[in-house]
Amino acid sequence: MAVFADKSLPKSLPSPLASPKAAKPQSAPSFSPPPPMIADSAVQDSVNNQLAASAGTARAALGGMDRAGVSRGRGQQRMADMAEAAADAQARVGVAKTEMGAAGANAAARQAYDNTMRGEQISNTGLLENLRQANAMERIQQRGWQQDLNQAIRRGQFGLDSIYLDQTPIINALLQ
Repeated sequence: MAVFADKSLPKSLPSPLASPKAAKPQSAPSFSPPPPMIADSAVQDSVNNQLAASAGTARAALGGMDRAGVSRGRGQQRMADMAEAAADAQARVGVAKTEMGAAGANAAARQAYDNTMRGEQISNTGLLENLRQANAMERIQQRGWQQDLNQAIRRGQFGLDSIYLDQTPIINALLQ
């Protein structure tokens, strides 16, 4: 056992060498629940449907070019491949628009929520500041009223202290 050990200290103190845990910054006060967001699964389902819609374009294009008594050749296959590539490109553009639209809608909803929450926080802070200012003004008025009362009391005392006897010759003759 160590000499001069302080037994009053708790045994489980955090190490002074450990880095302090940073508090998680809150982006907005939580006065209401956050807005609903477009689910990633719903976006992915829509993307899959758009890509699947363009998948059979080559076969449909080949079927559209069929003529009675004419066999399919490399030219028709090339035209079908071009139609499928164009449909695939359009589907991918649609997919990108769908994903960007969902991300934009989610970002707009989050931004509107954050702005509303910050506005409420500023409004509430303003209300609290107005209450604090009203309380301070009330205390100042009470001090002013107390000062006015004390001044009135002092004036009354001064008025009573300044009363003096009339020393005119008639009164002096009567008092003798």
